[in-house]
Amino acid sequence: MTMPDFSITAQNTPRVFVVCDQDATAPIWGYIIRDKGLVAILETSVQRAMNRSVEEIPDLIVIDVNASHAQRMELCRQFRSLSASPILLFLPSNNESEILEAYQNGVDECVIKPISPAIFLAKIIAWSRRSWKDATPPRQTGRLRLDPSHRSAVGSNNLEIKLTNLEFRLLHLLMSRPGYVFPAEDIIQTVWGAEGDIVLLKNVVYRLRKKLEKVTREKHFIKTWPGGYSFLED
Repeated sequence: MTMPDFSITAQNTPRVFVVCDQDATAPIWGYIIRDKGLVAILETSVQRAMNRSVEEIPDLIVIDVNASHAQRMELCRQFRSLSASPILLFLPSNNESEILEAYQNGVDECVIKPISPAIFLAKIIAWSRRSWKDATPPRQTGRLRLDPSHRSAVGSNNLEIKLTNLEFRLLHLLMSRPGYVFPAEDIIQTVWGAEGDIVLLKNVVYRLRKKLEKVTREKHFIKTWPGGYSFLED
């Protein structure tokens, strides 16, 4: 089958993290994605996928696993706790209760199998474009620079550390108005949407502080206030 011609105009090549434990299907998904010029991060083990999810910074997450309902939901929850990128979940049947639970756990679209390669590619391109839409300008203070092109934080000594999608979005928001105390509820809505909560926010703040300390040797950039957080300039 001849694939439709979907043009890619984004400056940075999208990274698609595919979790697929089916030996016959996984290489097909990987080939289709790479053939269109995107980066395919392919993982066939659910456990290894979770371990890699902390290190990888995908623009889109695709979950296509032959697991139990409970395992699929847990996988979605864990990915959503680490990333704000769109999540596509492939399901074996059109089960309304499972679909509703998937959306409640942070999935952006449920795809009922079987699905043709052409439709698979169309969905990948469509969701990747949504992920690129929010072009984020760089942010900089005296000793810290936020680099959207690499999704990283860079210290004045040029030490660089990669940030997860959620860490980047949180830091970019706080640095947009230094000194302003963002209410926790506003941060959650902006970074996560309806799927976020205060526990997730605290975990990301903790991880982000640890990373910033590595590149700046400073601990004071993100300050906790009653009911919110702020970014302190040098």
